[in-house]
Amino acid sequence: MSWPEPSRRALLGFLVTLLPGCALTPLHGPGLGERVNPMLAAIEIDAPRNRLGQILANELRRELNPAGLDRPPLHLLVVRLDREKSPLAVQLDDVTTRFDLTLAARFDLVRKADGHVLYRSAVRRVASYNVVRAPYATLVAEQDAERRAAK
Repeated sequence: MSWPEPSRRALLGFLVTLLPGCALTPLHGPGLGERVNPMLAAIEIDAPRNRLGQILANELRRELNPAGLDRPPLHLLVVRLDREKSPLAVQLDDVTTRFDLTLAARFDLVRKADGHVLYRSAVRRVASYNVVRAPYATLVAEQDAERRAAK
């Protein structure tokens, strides 16, 4: 059953008038952002000391502290990474032409004052890349997949 066009327009108009009154507000925006941004800026990132860990740590710092506030760290975000690649496309002659790169991150948010774990969770991302005849191009594609997964 389809609604007549005037009824759909009226419903859409009504819903649009309700949107400004909804409880959704940007996290880093005015109002809430003024209270939340200093708390997020006080999180220190502890990621693996390798290329992939550095990419992840830089992304987290950029997302958690977009204003670049200078706060003493009150919390520590401890991140552990597991990286796995698996063949996705294999030709009839057993040559792999595409890989899935899976990046799993387990993390704990720890209060620095007493070492109490406030929050623990995990996230997993998959990024794919093609294998080509040029080894350097394949290496760059794999590194790009790592960067995309870390983001």
